[in-house]
Amino acid sequence: MRFVKVVLLALAVCSGFAVEVSAQKQEPIVYAINNLSHYYDFHADWGFKRQYLNGGEDKYTTGWSCIYNTDLSNANMLMLFNCDDRLPYVEKDIAKIKAFLKEGGSLMILSNGTSTSQNDLATLFGASFVDGVKAPLKAAEPYATAPEVAMKASARQHLHLQKPAKWTVAVEDAEGRPMLAYTKSGKGRVLVGVRGLLGDNTDDIYDTINREMWHRVWRDVVRGGKKVDPDKGLRHQYIECVENKIQRDGLDITYNDYLAPCAEAMFNIAKQTMPVVEQIMGVPLSANMGSKIVLIPTAGGGYSAGEVIALAVWWGDFPKREDSMIEFITHESVHSWVLPWAEIWNEPIATYVGYLAMMQLGHKAEAERRIANTIRQATKLDPNFDLYDVDGKSWKEGVEDIPQNKLYGVHWGKSMWIFEQLRKENPDWVADYYKAKRKLAGKDQVTRMDANNTVALMSVAMGRDMFPWFRSIGFDVERNAAEIKF
Repeated sequence: MRFVKVVLLALAVCSGFAVEVSAQKQEPIVYAINNLSHYYDFHADWGFKRQYLNGGEDKYTTGWSCIYNTDLSNANMLMLFNCDDRLPYVEKDIAKIKAFLKEGGSLMILSNGTSTSQNDLATLFGASFVDGVKAPLKAAEPYATAPEVAMKASARQHLHLQKPAKWTVAVEDAEGRPMLAYTKSGKGRVLVGVRGLLGDNTDDIYDTINREMWHRVWRDVVRGGKKVDPDKGLRHQYIECVENKIQRDGLDITYNDYLAPCAEAMFNIAKQTMPVVEQIMGVPLSANMGSKIVLIPTAGGGYSAGEVIALAVWWGDFPKREDSMIEFITHESVHSWVLPWAEIWNEPIATYVGYLAMMQLGHKAEAERRIANTIRQATKLDPNFDLYDVDGKSWKEGVEDIPQNKLYGVHWGKSMWIFEQLRKENPDWVADYYKAKRKLAGKDQVTRMDANNTVALMSVAMGRDMFPWFRSIGFDVERNAAEIKF
């Protein structure tokens, strides 16, 4: 043994710093898949990677297929942000998770306190979520990166650990109750925590609360566990990996096994709605836009990503009610329809066309009620609709702009009021406007879609100069400032 040490020392002297570097502890790499098949989390899909796992060697992707069909071959962590109780974990999910842990993979279970199914999963590994939390929160020494751990208002629970001695607690509340902890399971580890310890604002790149703390925890959780191949990376597991597809009558709808009971109802309502939207818009969908629909497990919204429209399967209590789903399908598809330029009232116009679709599909009274309620919001700040544009700006002397925290009502309410005034004069103004937009506002024809170009297109659609009217209702627009001439 002594001879070996002498040889090693001689090698160290000859190679300079080589031994010192090799002796350093190599930090593990996190290769995480966040599965969205039981619960769609907008932050997990859009903001989390950018805010927490963007840069360095760590890798992250979202998995849309069922857990039991998810490719975990080169992942060392499976993340589950929540579970909708309408889609509880099935036996094949549990078997897949346990096999992953057995081979050294790690599992992260988070909860916002709303899911019995998520709690049941945590209970399988000796933890549960219990009401009650008291600030300030404190991290254990290895994870203490700030005097206090930040906590979202949504964090209202702590953890109950069945065998505390087997757990490493990373965060606890002011009364010493665990908020984030991990334990050994198979050759891997299970990390259980409160969702409110992570950021949740998809649009705010700086909503990275506790970022360094989480990185230290994740590295310790995967340390010594399943090996990953850095040359392979993570297999992209987006929409093309979802198990099922309906392709008929010009529609392309994809969905995972869990959502199969919802698929036919969604297909039928989309089949009814899309032709009506095209008739209202007056032009077909923009090329390659909105051609695919993917179903997501949430009641809380969706999005349009150009070619793909994501629809929440339980929006507006669907399939029990169809009125809100008609508006929702229309709203998301219109975001693709209006391209290549978004509108100055991009969200309101999408919803308004949805209300027009509702009217044509048997829900006229409900659509008119929603329009009236939205308009009513704007009257609190702009009673006569003559002070502001839809961004809350005023060119009138002595009238201050609307602060950002009060803008919502005017942006939506005044937009709806304008649309209704136009509809009274020309019931087909939407179609006429988008016909003009397709003809006069291509990417090679204008450089922007600002208020001036918008009013110019309105003028073409309405068959008269609309600039005087828009100025009378608070818009600082000038005909000669528009790129579109009429």
